[in-house]
Amino acid sequence: MEEKLPEDLANLSELDEKSLLEVLTGRFTQNLIYTYIGDILVAINPFKYLPIYEKEVSERYKCHEKKSLPPHIFAVADRAYQSMLGRLATGPKNQCIVIRFVL
Repeated sequence: MEEKLPEDLANLSELDEKSLLEVLTGRFTQNLIYTYIGDILVAINPFKYLPIYEKEVSERYKCHEKKSLPPHIFAVADRAYQSMLGRLATGPKNQCIVIRFVL
């Protein structure tokens, strides 16, 4: 049985480089390429096909609570869309998603 690794690194009791890398490495080996750090989504490219971009997956992430499903780019996109439309408690707000590639 695979170890259940945290989906949000902001909840780690020890937040240092070693613990971050251990969790990210463990999640990567389990093909869990997305991990939250608070409101930030970290993605590690697996350089292989994963069935995480299928239509049924994207449908699950529409109008969901953040903690109800695993971290995913669809969750970030839906939350930005819902915020832009004013469907969250804060009313309509402009949104920005920053994507940074690191080699």
